[in-house]
Amino acid sequence: MKYKKRMLIVGGTGFIGYHLAKAALRKRWTVQSLSTKKPKKLRYIPKVKYSICDISNKKILNKKIKKNFSFVVNLGGYIDHINKHKTYNSHYLGCKNLSDIFSKKNLTTFVQMGSGGEYGRRKSPHDEKIFSNPKSIYGKSKFLATKYLLALHRRKNCFTKKSY
Repeated sequence: MKYKKRMLIVGGTGFIGYHLAKAALRKRWTVQSLSTKKPKKLRYIPKVKYSICDISNKKILNKKIKKNFSFVVNLGGYIDHINKHKTYNSHYLGCKNLSDIFSKKNLTTFVQMGSGGEYGRRKSPHDEKIFSNPKSIYGKSKFLATKYLLALHRRKNCFTKKSY
């Protein structure tokens, strides 16, 4: 029997997460969504397992993630950037918590959704090796998440398997 691929979509109840879940299900993958809210009726997919969790709370997050996944896609984060504390916690601490948990598991791929806001007013093309000066708390949080993931990859060689 062929190994069935499992995908965790953090922020799976949003627009991109919804469409990614549909695409993964078409490939006959098992899909779990992890979000702070239940999906809207319009975006509910019966074959997706929905879990509610705040990714900035590592203790609760650890309890919610019981299975191994082949792929983790982090689309999660607080979308109303007016609340600086929630923005920082969801976009930076949430990514850090997820990557710390999955760096200890047999994961093929971890995808972090970045933002042009990470690079401040720098013109494209963007490069993680060039110093950036993000202007917003959202951009700073995304920038810190990227830096953390790059350091984790260098330190532990995490998330480098190519089996898809």
